[in-house]
Amino acid sequence: MGRPPKHIGESLKAWAKDMGFEKKLNQVQLVRMWPDIVGENIAKISHAERVFEGILYVKVHSMTWRTELQFQKQKIMQRIEKNVGKNIIKDIRFM
Repeated sequence: MGRPPKHIGESLKAWAKDMGFEKKLNQVQLVRMWPDIVGENIAKISHAERVFEGILYVKVHSMTWRTELQFQKQKIMQRIEKNVGKNIIKDIRFM
């Protein structure tokens, strides 16, 4: 007999990986998951806008919060790795 059928999600993930789209899809997922990754308080004062050339661009409501998030960058990068995957982005720019 043949192999058991795969769930469509598994097939799409395998296809995306084979085609080289996996990283891009994870980057889109990262932008969507920003509130879950950073938590409610940080999500209230910031918004992940896009990933371009491996850099996540995050809009922040004030200069004070931008400075605070800069100090928390390493912690946020670790949460991204835990929730989305490793090597999804190489840096975060708070704007």
